[in-house]
Amino acid sequence: MKVYRPTYFAQFKCDGKACGSRCCRDWRIVLDDDTRGKYLRLPADDREEIFRHVDESAQVFKLQRSGACPFLGEDFLCRLQLKHGEEFLTAICQSFPRVTYKLGAEIFLQAMTLTCPVAAVLILLREEPITFEVVDKLTARQVFDFTARIPSAEKFLSRQRAAIEILQRRELSINRRLEELCAFFGEKCSVPVDFDEENHAAALTEIFGEMYDASLTVAKSCQLAEAYLAARKNILAQLRSNFPDVLENYLVNEFVMRCCPCAFKGDEAFNIRAFVTTWRAVEFAAVLTAISKGRLAVEDLLELLCVLSDKLDHSRGGMTAIKNFAELHDAEVFYSMMIDRGD
Repeated sequence: MKVYRPTYFAQFKCDGKACGSRCCRDWRIVLDDDTRGKYLRLPADDREEIFRHVDESAQVFKLQRSGACPFLGEDFLCRLQLKHGEEFLTAICQSFPRVTYKLGAEIFLQAMTLTCPVAAVLILLREEPITFEVVDKLTARQVFDFTARIPSAEKFLSRQRAAIEILQRRELSINRRLEELCAFFGEKCSVPVDFDEENHAAALTEIFGEMYDASLTVAKSCQLAEAYLAARKNILAQLRSNFPDVLENYLVNEFVMRCCPCAFKGDEAFNIRAFVTTWRAVEFAAVLTAISKGRLAVEDLLELLCVLSDKLDHSRGGMTAIKNFAELHDAEVFYSMMIDRGD
C-alpha cells in the first residue's frame, strides 16, 4: 500500500477547545452502516441513548436546537468518544478534516480541508513550502473512490507533482503561476487576449451570490461589482505582499485536497478552469472582506478561507456556479475574464 500525503498530516491533532468544536455544529452527521453495527452491539441502555438521537429516515444524527451534535459536551469533547473510544465515532467524524482518495489498487492520496480552523493554521501559516511523503498505512474509514476517473494513478501523481512545482515557484507572481498552470494542462489561448475587468467582476459577483445563496438584485450586484473594481488592485497587491506564503499554501493544499486535475468529471483543462475560477472567487471575497472590515489581518484571512472552504465543501451553490462558468466558456473568454497578467 502507498499513501501519498503532505507531511503536515502527521502533525495534526484535533482540538475542539481551540475552535469550539466547529465541525460538530450545523453539519449533517451521517450514521454509516459500519458504525451503526458497532452501536447495535452495545448494551441496551447505551443503544437506547444513542438511537434516540438518530433520524432513521435520513440516517443522520438529530442536531440540537443550537445546531450542535447531540453528543457534543460543554467541554467541546465528544461524549461518544469519551465513553466508548475513537472507533465509535462515525466514519465522517473519524476522518474529518482528512480527505482520502483511492487512486488505484492500494494507492491513495490524502490531504486536509481548510474547513477545520486547526488544520487551516497548521497548513496556511507555514513559511516553508508544503512537502509530501509516502506512508504504507491508511487509517481513514471514509474514502472517495476515484479509480474510475483516474485510469493511471502513476500518471496522475506525476502530473499533480508537476502542478505543485508550478504553484510553488516563488520567483513568479501568483497570476503568472496560474497562467503557467493553465498552459501545462492544455488550457491555452491561441491568440493574445486582454483582461476584461468589468466582465471579470460581473462573473465573480454572480458566483459569490450563488456561493452564499443570496438572491442579489441587479442593483446590489452592480454595487458589489463596482466596489470590488474600485478596490481590487490595491487590496490584492497588499494581500500578495503581506501574505505570500498563505496564498501559496492555500493553492497547493486545495489542488491536492480536491484531487485536481481530476476533481470533476471532464478533461484536465476544464478542471483547471474550475480551479482558477475558485481562486478568483477567493480573491473577490477577500477584497469585499477588506472593504467591510477596513483591514485584512491574518486572522481575518484565515477565517475567510475557513468559511469559503465550508461554502465550497458543504454548499452546492458555489461550486455549481464555478463549474458552470468553467463549462460554458471557451479558452478565449476564460482568459479574458480569469487570467490577469498584472501583478
